Amino acid sequence: MKRHLIRLVKAFETFGFINGCQVYYEYLFYRLVRSRKWDLRQMRLRPLSRPIWLRPGVSDWIAMERIFMDQEYDPISPQHDDYLNQLEQTIVSKGQIPVIIDCGANIGLSSIWLAERFPSSVVISLEPEPDNYRVLALNASNFARIIPVNAAVSDRQGHVALFNQGDTPWAWNTYETNSGGIRAISIPHLIAQNKDYSLMVVKVDIEGFEVNLLRSHTEWVETLPLLIFEMHDWRSPWAGTGHSFFSALARVKRDYLIKGENIFSYLHSTEGPPSLIQAHEDVFAEAK
Repeated sequence: MKRHLIRLVKAFETFGFINGCQVYYEYLFYRLVRSRKWDLRQMRLRPLSRPIWLRPGVSDWIAMERIFMDQEYDPISPQHDDYLNQLEQTIVSKGQIPVIIDCGANIGLSSIWLAERFPSSVVISLEPEPDNYRVLALNASNFARIIPVNAAVSDRQGHVALFNQGDTPWAWNTYETNSGGIRAISIPHLIAQNKDYSLMVVKVDIEGFEVNLLRSHTEWVETLPLLIFEMHDWRSPWAGTGHSFFSALARVKRDYLIKGENIFSYLHSTEGPPSLIQAHEDVFAEAK
């Protein structure tokens, strides 16, 4: 009962009182009427100018709750946030296109958040599972700078198969296959599609397949301004998913911030905002 009350209050805060009552009613309805839990519904969120599509009776609601109600992607540090703002504008001023790659986009809610947060950037949203991708494509149709791609991400071109032991759309496991199945593409391949692309942010939530993504050809990580990732050692014991991330990231100096299930890894760069560099120099001078 307490859990439902907390969710209801958060729905009021996110949607407003009237819309909050309506969407929470739909959430409960589709959770209780199990035969209709996969039904697709359109909803309006107060922070967004356009409606979104989701399936209230399954894990789509939980994804929406984490991103827009719990604000798990919202900035933690004003200094790091300012750095990304200025970096986006610097890339644009050079005539390039800031690019964000959302690996494991699911139905596109994280892509929508990223597109709204970085309005001058292009968001490439990768989702391999066909049903999730159909909802992703619907959501992307309302946001001109989101490019949906029905594919998995890996360290090389190839093919994958999907397997889901449970009944939640975000819990698909990915396996490599020799042929057929769903295509897998690499991040360098995506960036090479446009000579004006400048990689700025990558979000990775691929349920353990990060071991494959980061096993080779990880040069892009060394110059990546921001990597947002979720580790899955709890889902894939002894696979070393966290080790894969930190092995690739540890080659250069970075800051790490944690919020909810996500880790935000910011590259240290002498090309950052002058005010931020000066602040660091002042701190070091005081320490001496």
